[in-house]
Amino acid sequence: MQDKTAKFYDQIASEYTQEHGYNEQLSLPALKKFLKLLPKNSSVLDVGCGGGQDSQFLTENGCSVFGIDISKEMIKLAKNFSSKAKFEVVDVLDLDSKIKKYGGIWCCRVFHHISIKDQVKFVKKLRNLLKVDGILYLTSVVSDKKRNYEIQDVEKGNIIKKRLTVKSFKELILGNNFSILEFGYWQGNKGMEIFAQKVNKK
Repeated sequence: MQDKTAKFYDQIASEYTQEHGYNEQLSLPALKKFLKLLPKNSSVLDVGCGGGQDSQFLTENGCSVFGIDISKEMIKLAKNFSSKAKFEVVDVLDLDSKIKKYGGIWCCRVFHHISIKDQVKFVKKLRNLLKVDGILYLTSVVSDKKRNYEIQDVEKGNIIKKRLTVKSFKELILGNNFSILEFGYWQGNKGMEIFAQKVNKK
């Protein structure tokens, strides 16, 4: 499934222009909140960095950023767009948390591609990559039903599109040793975001 997602975003990369993609400002309010929660000059892991626009904003505001994506074409765009951040084609699950931990993890519009059966493993990986008291930003798509479910988007190459209830999204974060600092909606009530802080296990 990851291969299908990478292929889809390789195609999206070919459509990126200054008008479509790089001028998008949907993440800007959340990026500003994220920065306020981080210590100055924090190291940040940008998971699913796409064309690098969020990474660029974070570096311009004093962060040391490592952007990763499973799409080779997106990483090519990111390297051309931002000269200050470091970028690499890699799955976050393949990163070694013993080598490097980050003050913050920015994961915007990625989590809905992670299957329900893998989402706990994914969140635990993000936690392990954070320093003590590190800040996580994570988004999800809101379920239009009273339950969690996922579909395969046939028109986009059978990539996963997951929908979570608000309750289950919050419980997932709280159940994996995070405290929720702020919860909110974006794109009306279609998406939701959580700013969370890693807490020590008791």
